[in-house]
Amino acid sequence: MATGIYTAEHVVGWRSVTEAVHARGGAVFIQLMHAGRMSHPDNTPHHRQPMAPSAISADQNILTPTGPQKTPSPRELSAEDIQATVADFRLAAASAIAAGADGVEIHGANGYGADGGARGPPRTQP
Repeated sequence: MATGIYTAEHVVGWRSVTEAVHARGGAVFIQLMHAGRMSHPDNTPHHRQPMAPSAISADQNILTPTGPQKTPSPRELSAEDIQATVADFRLAAASAIAAGADGVEIHGANGYGADGGARGPPRTQP
């Protein structure tokens, strides 16, 4: 499971990383992403159904703690879900900077959350 950057504990943990990297002259950029339909409940701390711009499964195998499984059909994001997700990204970005990161990158490609919304719903026909 990926390391988060949305709690005070995460900020403290990441600060030790950024300080060590900075001490050696390096820079740290933290990448934020929303997995969207490219997710599985077994790979999240809350074990809920994934959310995405549309309720269409990615129809991919994804590695989970119990082995490869098919991605489930996600729940379509509501307007409220979108607002909450934007707020989550804001919190994560502010937390990354508070942890000493030199910048933040939003991963918005390869079928993940932001990519799906930018291109519109996935095609359902060839």
